[in-house]
Amino acid sequence: MSTYEGYEDDIQDEWLSKYIEEELRQLAEAPAFDYLAHHGDAIEERVRNCLTEAHSLRDAGFPGAGLVRATAGIEIAIRFFLARPLLHGAFLSNEWARLLSNKVLNGRTAEDRELLPAILRNWKIDITAVKLRNGDQLWETIITRVWQRRNDYVHKGEVLDDHDAELALESLAALLDEVVARVANRLGFTREESRSWSVVIARNPPEFPDLNPPHRYERQSPF
Repeated sequence: MSTYEGYEDDIQDEWLSKYIEEELRQLAEAPAFDYLAHHGDAIEERVRNCLTEAHSLRDAGFPGAGLVRATAGIEIAIRFFLARPLLHGAFLSNEWARLLSNKVLNGRTAEDRELLPAILRNWKIDITAVKLRNGDQLWETIITRVWQRRNDYVHKGEVLDDHDAELALESLAALLDEVVARVANRLGFTREESRSWSVVIARNPPEFPDLNPPHRYERQSPF
């Protein structure tokens, strides 16, 4: 075999490898995209309602209730924006996705708490790198502080202060802006332009604005 033929074989192998990788990526992302295209608007509305009500409760002098409402938003975002759709993308059945998303939220061991970072790393997103204003890690704060203070308030009747509520509010906002938004961008959603998960705008060149109209998906609720 000549040097040229060997070089040509290497080029073909590289092309085939990239083609297979791209096909597998699309197979993994398609179920997640479909899930969020149909359910994303209902999920976001509910999470944003939690955020708005949490702010109102905190501002009205009820930091404990505000923290509980913000934590509800965090759990909804983790379950429905992250764990369940991304596990669908890993070729798991809906039942397996539901069981594992429950494990992410309710697990007690260190391995359970590592599930969501591991799922997101598979999608090239490092939630452990997301920091809050004070420099603390977002995910560590949620699992060791926010959820713990929610349990203290609900199950032990402890009195919380504004700092507790503010930490939960900031954690929820960061989860939406730094993690959920990255998932949306990676999957090809155009929420910044369309203000919707169910409306995906084609990326057309300016000289052909009407070449591909926005694609609209039927809105559904996962709740």
